[in-house]
Amino acid sequence: MAADGSVLSFDAKQRQMSPPFRPFFLIAGLDAIVGAAVWLPTTFGMQAIGPTGISPGAWHRDVLLFGMVPTILTGFLLTALPRWTGRRAVSPPTTRLLVALWLCSRGTFLFLSHSAGLALSALLVLTLFLIAARQVIASRARRNLKILFLLLVFCGGNVLAAASYQVELALRLALVSIIGLVMIIGGRVVPALTVAYVENAGRRITLDRSAVLEHTAAVAAVCAFGMWVVAPQAQLTGLACALAACSQAMRAAQWKGWRSVASSIVLALHIGYGWIIVGFGLLAIHIFAPTSLGQAAAIHAWTIGAIGTMGLAIMASMIRKHSRRAFASSVPATGAFIAVTTCCLSRIPPVNAAL
Repeated sequence: MAADGSVLSFDAKQRQMSPPFRPFFLIAGLDAIVGAAVWLPTTFGMQAIGPTGISPGAWHRDVLLFGMVPTILTGFLLTALPRWTGRRAVSPPTTRLLVALWLCSRGTFLFLSHSAGLALSALLVLTLFLIAARQVIASRARRNLKILFLLLVFCGGNVLAAASYQVELALRLALVSIIGLVMIIGGRVVPALTVAYVENAGRRITLDRSAVLEHTAAVAAVCAFGMWVVAPQAQLTGLACALAACSQAMRAAQWKGWRSVASSIVLALHIGYGWIIVGFGLLAIHIFAPTSLGQAAAIHAWTIGAIGTMGLAIMASMIRKHSRRAFASSVPATGAFIAVTTCCLSRIPPVNAAL
């Protein structure tokens, strides 16, 4: 009985602790705004704040991919992994240490050294990997090993970018690892929230998810990602991307996103995942007809569309869940989803447009 009391006491303390996502989601939003504000003056011919010698495009890319994205990822995984593994959540001092490490990374990136800032960002991702690995290995949750692998790949891409070695390869590694994580997290969160929303509205829904289709879609995506990293312009890579787009579309169709059109947050999750499919398709078109469509269209579908929309939607849904307002409507959140979708559409030129 004493042991049972200890467990109940521990569970009560865990519920009373501030969720780890709170500081990270806050600074992710601020970083996206400040990071853009720093390089925006260059579009008007003015001097940007921070180290010189960096193109606005590289600045914009590194601030978002190696700054904002790891912050959202850290906040989400520190909050979700205890539930997925049954292990204890990280302590508040650990959360504060990670926030301090992120602040050092961004301060160094903005005001001292671009490369050193990226190196500290890689250290943050490595620290997150070690924390996650401890929980996953201790719980023997083998289904989460792929999350550890992708975190390690992302960290490797971050290190290569910091060292300015094989930068294009580094960026492809970083991007495919993040999209892979979005696919894994989306595959768990999107159908679960769809069912919860429909049932909360008093209706019934059953998702018939095929294990064969799930594995086929995963294998197709892994092959497409791997081939794009190694041979981004190969015709076989284009074929793999086309197959990945088809299999991911079939996977997403199982989640019945049309049942959630009345909820902007749940619908945004489906739309965000849909941009992954669009990205694969656009990449295939680019490889087969490079003069008709640039690679940037696929990159923006994945970054602005998938990462941006899914990031906003997952943050919004997690915040509302912990506020006990899981499916409450929000005009600002809906406006943000519309804005990021409009932005993504504006960055994708029509096929055959001059590049």
